[in-house]
Amino acid sequence: MSVTFQIQNSDPALLTKANAVARAFVQDFMRPDVVGIVLLGGIPRGYFDTHADIDIAIFQQRGAELPLKEKFLHIDGLEVQIWLSDYEDENDAAWDMARRWTYTQREIVYDPQGKIAQLLAQKVPLQPEERRWMLMAGLTLSEWYVNRLTQLWVDRGSLTSAQHMFEQGMNYFYELLFALNHELVADTKWRLYCVERLERLPSRFQERIREALLLHAFTVEDLDRRKRAFMVMWEEMKPLVEAETGMTFEEMVAVV
Repeated sequence: MSVTFQIQNSDPALLTKANAVARAFVQDFMRPDVVGIVLLGGIPRGYFDTHADIDIAIFQQRGAELPLKEKFLHIDGLEVQIWLSDYEDENDAAWDMARRWTYTQREIVYDPQGKIAQLLAQKVPLQPEERRWMLMAGLTLSEWYVNRLTQLWVDRGSLTSAQHMFEQGMNYFYELLFALNHELVADTKWRLYCVERLERLPSRFQERIREALLLHAFTVEDLDRRKRAFMVMWEEMKPLVEAETGMTFEEMVAVV
């Protein structure tokens, strides 16, 4: 993943400490019945603060009995979260978008047979047809939610539901932007942070996204203001998505 995690309150000394704690902890699990170990989260992303924890994924052989009773540990004042799973099960399972995104930035610290590198190369990358569908769905569904479903709820007398539809439309638009940048969709907690750091974005994105996100009041006038701010960005992205997919917006609507 191309996004750089420049967290404002990241503490270099705390990152160094977290690195040391993680590497000391995994030493006991570098053993024959463990296929591989991967560091996730703040350490491979290059930041650590008081809100961060140490994420460690351990892929064991099926039937292994590791001396690991707790999923959440506290070591030297830091929280350590262990993700333990059978390698064979992970090899057969379908990984959802959130998990794949998590593994876009990782550090493999133990992989004696190269199986973990091979597993991640198979499971994680965004596939061409998947990306194409994300572009199509992102363009069509964002417009549908922001314009049509908001109006539906205005007509039905629920401005709260109308504003909620607007937020859902924004999420589809974010998916479009990730796909346009050949990126997996970031997990919910990181989504907007990562969107703002993509290369290909609508012009004046920071200004326009803030205007679109701003909610002054639950009124039709305020909803219309948010929609206008959004549609400027949407209209700018429409020809780019049409060029990428080789389809017109109307053709995408018929498919999605």
